Amino acid sequence: MRNKRILSTKILNNDELNQLDLHGHEIEQWNFIKVEEKKISTKLNEEILIFSSQNAVNSFFSQHQNITSRNCICVGEKTKELLEKRKQNVINFFISSKDMVKFLERNLLGEKFIFFTGNQRMNNIENFFDNQNDNFRVVEVYKSYCNSKCFKNFDIALFFSPSGVRCFAELNSFENMDCFAIGESTANELKNYTKNIHIAKKPTISNLIDKVKLLH
Repeated sequence: MRNKRILSTKILNNDELNQLDLHGHEIEQWNFIKVEEKKISTKLNEEILIFSSQNAVNSFFSQHQNITSRNCICVGEKTKELLEKRKQNVINFFISSKDMVKFLERNLLGEKFIFFTGNQRMNNIENFFDNQNDNFRVVEVYKSYCNSKCFKNFDIALFFSPSGVRCFAELNSFENMDCFAIGESTANELKNYTKNIHIAKKPTISNLIDKVKLLH
């Protein structure tokens, strides 16, 4: 079997690259999405803090380094780990924003929340709070933008977000390429361009890499 060419649409760390070692297959990386912190001035009262991603955590705490422990909920296990490193009390974390909304509906109606997020996001959480404006604030703590680049003749591509898929599509073809999505939202975006889609068992980079290794 010939060695295959793998493109990661996000630059991986050394541990992830080692995990992706596929016996001589060529691996190339590019950050198709760039992230820029936004300056904010937000007064915290007694709200529960919601974080959409690791980027939201990093951006918020770079500007609020002395925050005492607060009740938080978040999307993603890695986001939870970052919050706990910051000595925050993570009430719960969720695989997706849809799962978070189900939890909010059952358990936390009537509480006050601040949602820290980026400029490109799913609207599930905000839609849920449409009729509860007094109890909910959205604060954008970072913005992400496309950083597209042309790549040719790859066998496998790894995708980590819907926006990353859209950015890749600006200059690249999906033809004759196996696409691996970190989660359902990313896979749904890929369906606009290709049918060759595989989804990680859980939405983590480790599980995404395991899926690649299982099939290749």
